[in-house]
Amino acid sequence: MRPLVLLLSLLAISTASAADLKTVALVDFSTCSKPEWPKEALRTEVTGTVRLKFLIDEDGNILDTLLLSSSGSTLLDDAAMAGIQRCKFKPSTVNGLAVRGWTKLEYRWTLDTDEITRQTVADAQKYRAAALAGDAGALYKLARIFRDGAGVPFNNDSYLKLLRASAQVGYAEAEFEMAANYYYGQILAKDLEQAIAWYELAAKHGNALAQVRLGDFYESGNAVIGQDLSQAAFWYSKAAEQGDHDAELALGRLYDNGKGVAHDAARSAVWYRKSAESGNAEACYRMGMVYLHGNDPVQAALWLVKASEQRQEMAEGTLANLYFTGAGVPQSDTEGFKYLRRAAMAGNTRSMRQLGLMLSQGVRVTADRKEGEFWLGKAARLGVPASTGDAVSFEF
Repeated sequence: MRPLVLLLSLLAISTASAADLKTVALVDFSTCSKPEWPKEALRTEVTGTVRLKFLIDEDGNILDTLLLSSSGSTLLDDAAMAGIQRCKFKPSTVNGLAVRGWTKLEYRWTLDTDEITRQTVADAQKYRAAALAGDAGALYKLARIFRDGAGVPFNNDSYLKLLRASAQVGYAEAEFEMAANYYYGQILAKDLEQAIAWYELAAKHGNALAQVRLGDFYESGNAVIGQDLSQAAFWYSKAAEQGDHDAELALGRLYDNGKGVAHDAARSAVWYRKSAESGNAEACYRMGMVYLHGNDPVQAALWLVKASEQRQEMAEGTLANLYFTGAGVPQSDTEGFKYLRRAAMAGNTRSMRQLGLMLSQGVRVTADRKEGEFWLGKAARLGVPASTGDAVSFEF
């Protein structure tokens, strides 16, 4: 019985705005050993997938950790969390500048048992027969067996040969995976032009993830694709129609801002709600803002709490001011500072500025000019300057 651990970054690139390119933090396993399988879990052959969220500072250190979903085993959850906490990360960036930010990781605990080996060999034989009969999907599944190395020896050459063969006959999932290999440069040499060509093929063949990725590229622009917000809206729409919740959020944002499409607050809210009801943290924040703009702070607070439970920093900053002012929630400076600090710690520049001003001036808290200046300095370095004498705003 051989334990296998697989770690995937859930998000490797996002657009901060049409002008800003934001990358999320990535774990660097060269700085630590991978999490060890708990002996009791190994003895009882417990497996599962745990989803975690880490707050990473500008130097790649972990500041906070959140369990998003359990593997079903506390032993595996704790082991994954403890193991990754020993690692350094490559920090998030905005336009190349290191910043604090949250990143999501998925850790899979898989056992390579005799039974799994027998099943994998049987699956490989079945897929091979189907592939010889012209089944592109079987080619792709066979490629994944060699990629994962569970039940059969890991073989990169076989994986890439089969994956490319599947992609070349138009199998959308294989096209998307070819694109990802070129984009991230972990198995194939990094090649943005090749990555985009494969993403386009996968998107045209209906792959929602590829459609979202093209939407991201067109929204921000890059060295190969120029910024084209109408194309971004087109591809987000394609993916949103398939129920992709990231696309629903992105499309809502475009309608909200009137970029690439005509401004339409009602349609924006519809897409935000679809995404928010799936649990998307930013969409929950956006729904909170919809209700705030509609003068319903009680409903706004409900959505902002949902977002803040996932440590969405914009929601935390807004919720802080609801508590400071008593709008939609009982007035509480204690709760207000709790959420304001969380938002500032996560890199929200507006919250950094507000926290700095409140501490410098002793507003709702004992004055601490040294810490106040620290936060004002951080905000200024990120493009949000302030003087210690500026008025404190509790705007939503």
